[in-house]
Amino acid sequence: MAARLAENSYGKHQVRFSKVRRPRQAAPKDERHELVEVCVDVELTGDFAAAYTDGDNRSVVATDTCKNTVYVVAKDDPLDSIESYGVALATHFIDRYEHVSECAVSLRETVWDRLNDCPHGFAARDRATPTATVHAKRGSAPVVHAGVADLVIAKTTESGFVDFHRDEFRTLADTDDRILATQMTAEWRYAEPTVDYPAARAAVVEALLARFLDHYSRSVQETLYFMGDAALAACVQAAAIELTMPNKHHLLANLGPFDRENDNEVFVVTDEPFGYINAKVTR
Repeated sequence: MAARLAENSYGKHQVRFSKVRRPRQAAPKDERHELVEVCVDVELTGDFAAAYTDGDNRSVVATDTCKNTVYVVAKDDPLDSIESYGVALATHFIDRYEHVSECAVSLRETVWDRLNDCPHGFAARDRATPTATVHAKRGSAPVVHAGVADLVIAKTTESGFVDFHRDEFRTLADTDDRILATQMTAEWRYAEPTVDYPAARAAVVEALLARFLDHYSRSVQETLYFMGDAALAACVQAAAIELTMPNKHHLLANLGPFDRENDNEVFVVTDEPFGYINAKVTR
């Protein structure tokens, strides 16, 4: 049986750029700048089969061209948010190339906070990574997802885990007072592409963090659901949210051999293996 090309896509990944927003109303040292840094993946789908099956490259928009387009659109777009920039970039490929049927853009932002209120000094924030994806398809409105990755959060009490399934392989003991720590990733989908993205992102993240803290957690699963529900309540434009909350285990250290009691004070922190908890919450 002859082989056939079932599907294909290609593009440029890990295109990193920064942009300085400049008022240009004074000398550079006297005006207040804003620094934005983004890493972009672009993938194109369309009429490219001949490049794979016949070595015919005439329809191929080179991946180097994709890279250059990332920079050019960054120059032309105000870059008010990574979501709005992603929409501009994805629709550029659809509008510019008739043989491109779909364009997927994924974005990760490095957040720079102002340093000591200096107008042009910044420090990178490693607390969380803003993310976004935009999927543009010819004839349809772009679908926008926003998110946050690698947000490490913890609370040192108001968390337990009891009455879980018992069988011969269970060794974990019940506990009604433990550290709950996780490296959270969240992604939410907007019902429409016209949203005040910065305000919506702020509302979702604020709701997630507030709900993480405001209750006694009987499991990571329960807390995850509470957080997803709170995020949807805080942002009416969000249609669904997916949360991944792997455990960052803090295990009580055994100080008995050293004649010390350990009253929930000293813990061994482990990275692996780790519990993996994931769910999607929708309206």
